[in-house]
Amino acid sequence: MKRIYLTYDNLAKQDGIGAQLQRILAIYSISKKLRFNYCHSKILRTIEERAHNATSELDLLKLIEQVNTVFELPSKELPNNYTEVKIHSLTARQLAKVVLKTYLHRETTVLRVCLPFGLIEKYPDWYEFAGKELRIREFFAKSESEEQIVVHIRYGYKPIQGKNKGSAPRFLPLEYYPLAVAQIMKENELDRSVPIVIQTDIPESNGAWRPFQEERLKELQQIGYENQNETFEFERIDLKNQYFHMFPNVTVRYCDPFLDAINEMSTSKYLLMSRSSFSYLAGVINPNKIYIPRLHGHAKLSRWFWDFPDGQEIAIDLLSGI
Repeated sequence: MKRIYLTYDNLAKQDGIGAQLQRILAIYSISKKLRFNYCHSKILRTIEERAHNATSELDLLKLIEQVNTVFELPSKELPNNYTEVKIHSLTARQLAKVVLKTYLHRETTVLRVCLPFGLIEKYPDWYEFAGKELRIREFFAKSESEEQIVVHIRYGYKPIQGKNKGSAPRFLPLEYYPLAVAQIMKENELDRSVPIVIQTDIPESNGAWRPFQEERLKELQQIGYENQNETFEFERIDLKNQYFHMFPNVTVRYCDPFLDAINEMSTSKYLLMSRSSFSYLAGVINPNKIYIPRLHGHAKLSRWFWDFPDGQEIAIDLLSGI
């Protein structure tokens, strides 16, 4: 397998930071499992989100630089001569064809992959290669995990009830999270006073957002959000008092910096994911008890737990939006 190099195609689909990091971790893990060479490709650009609190492309580039530093993975240098193959959505069958062609022609192949999920979703435990590599980093290393439940609430910009022609259903309703937390407490025989920390992209106060990226602005307009002079208003939601009032020890972190949030989620004793690549990353890194929603959209690692046991699932209607 030493003739084959796998790397992330960082020019093909530059969306959210969490989504791109999940692809990178998957490609690294596939390389390690199948004993290919891995060549690290950094994130180059990300789609603007209101929770970034960025005012320019330069702000986003600074964030990307910080994230790339923490998530750089051990890498081989590319050879001087090679054949380059690009695959947008990798499957086992496509990979087998590349391997066969490489060895029949006795060439060296650099395979640039954008979306590795056609393969990694069938074998999600392969992510443990990346998880083990990252959890030994000083950034994630803690002598003892925090005795708390960390809840990630990804809510985007003003989710919409029902279907929307410009956006697929993607967000869990806020009513879901306290029910799932209560189930975690019941399952682990935890007192209701155990600390609960909520990491969320919901804004801390009311305000307005004017996207500076043209593609983000067009996407918001396509979905049908009301705006004045390309400016979109947003509102704070009091998660503690409106949704988690039955728990006495709740802290809400509104729009924490990316690395602060991923660190807390990756080192907590209990983590409840949202339907998000961001908290999926934390689940891969965190060696403790991880709970994934059945409607997450990505595959569950075998060491993780479902949010609700079989036969006790609750009915959930996802919300649209971005």
